[in-house]
Amino acid sequence: MPTHVADDLTGKPQYIKDRVVDATPDKTTETRRQYCAAIELIDDQIGNMINALEQRNMLDNTYIIFTSDHGEMLGDHGLYQKSVPYEPSLHVPLIVAGPGITAGQTSDALVELNDINPTICEMADVPTLTNIDAKSFNAVLNNESRSHRSETISTIRVFQCIRTSRFKFIDNINDINELYDLIQDPNELNNIADKHPDLVKELSGRLNARLTEGTWHH
Repeated sequence: MPTHVADDLTGKPQYIKDRVVDATPDKTTETRRQYCAAIELIDDQIGNMINALEQRNMLDNTYIIFTSDHGEMLGDHGLYQKSVPYEPSLHVPLIVAGPGITAGQTSDALVELNDINPTICEMADVPTLTNIDAKSFNAVLNNESRSHRSETISTIRVFQCIRTSRFKFIDNINDINELYDLIQDPNELNNIADKHPDLVKELSGRLNARLTEGTWHH
């Protein structure tokens, strides 16, 4: 397992500091190894499902989508579990296989979990729901496009955030804002919000626009 991300929490809001787990480096490494074992168990069960489809001659007309509703901090920044706006918590796997999808390809396209809904509808050739904040990413799967969204958003009780291909802006309710350059600072250690007020204003506006656009939010 890669070593956990150590962080002195400079530039982080108070609710993050309050969630820090006091664990030794050795204990943190142990928990990360245990998490790997849990992932291996899931991997084995998915293999059993695929074998069952193959035995029934159903692989040629079945789409398989593997994802997760959230990640796990697993000691990064001294945190565990989810419900925080950092990449280990928000960035989840999304693997799609099936008829017409080239095996082995990867994509950096920004996708939200709700986009799976219209994607499945399009795969099954059925109408998509109306008034939803979701977009099919079949064009990416079919190699017709290399991009999908210009940004993704995530919200919960204490924060709302927007992530582009390079930057992440976090609006912490009743606390400091956070801004990270995910190319220069992929571990989200250096909060640069105070240094880039214009970018904060732009991303804040884009976030608010996403949260209030159309009729889906009603």
